[in-house]
Amino acid sequence: MIARQSSKLASYQHLEEALNDNQSVFETDESTKAQIMVFTGYHTRLRTLRNDLNEPTQWITKAKRELFEELSDNSKLVIVALIRFANDTNNQELINKLDTIQEKLLRTSQSIRLDAAGQLHDLALENQTELANYSITAEFITAYKKCIDDIEDKNAERIRIKEQNKLNKKEFEDLIRTTDIFLKEKLDWSIESYRVSHPDMVNAYFSARKLQKANTSHIDVRGFIVDKVTGSAVSYGKVSVVENEMQTKITEKGNFTFKNFPEGEFTLKIENINFETTMITIRRYSNQYLNIKVEMQPQPVPHPA
Repeated sequence: MIARQSSKLASYQHLEEALNDNQSVFETDESTKAQIMVFTGYHTRLRTLRNDLNEPTQWITKAKRELFEELSDNSKLVIVALIRFANDTNNQELINKLDTIQEKLLRTSQSIRLDAAGQLHDLALENQTELANYSITAEFITAYKKCIDDIEDKNAERIRIKEQNKLNKKEFEDLIRTTDIFLKEKLDWSIESYRVSHPDMVNAYFSARKLQKANTSHIDVRGFIVDKVTGSAVSYGKVSVVENEMQTKITEKGNFTFKNFPEGEFTLKIENINFETTMITIRRYSNQYLNIKVEMQPQPVPHPA
């Protein structure tokens, strides 16, 4: 939720409190009481939507990462068995297919790797009887397929959550606009009519209607990246947010910043060509400023042949 929307909800909360504190004023004013009930209903719905604006998907990201690790390990076993089988039977066509699949399994794209795993499963299934002689059982092939299916289920669940978050965000923004229009065109005028008889109540109401201007340049997340071995700053590279399209560059001195970072739980992906890619989980609450330190593991130095 952006700062301005948070300010609006805070304003609505103060507004409702001011109205509740002066219920006796409207005891015989059925029209104004009805308008207050409409506003209260809007506010209640907005509070509910606020809690559903950004349902976290970090648990899915973590589960997928573990499943892909399992899939990678088991893929190697299947490939070794199929290569042995292809060599023993002089099956060059199968070897060519395995070469293509192995190349895809090394890609960074999860969809390409998952597609390659599906092709590998199909090859294993076609040669299931023969693979039993190479320690790949029918039960192993079934478990391998289940791992693929579980990843696809996690992908579908993540898409569902992201789509629901979008719908909730749209409903929230639409209801903010509806509430503002209703206050401006209806309730403000009804409350203003009490200025002579109840000036303190009217002043409290309109004070609550005022919004504090949001500081749009506020830095919400700042980080410093260091070499895990030497402790020195890691220069350059990028930091991206797995759950959305936000990303920022790492400076020469190892710093990075995110402005107007959303609330919720997110995964930061830190990349530098000389270090292993690092994934960390952060959770930011409303108006919270985070300052984090990240340690990166250097890439192993290849030994000369």
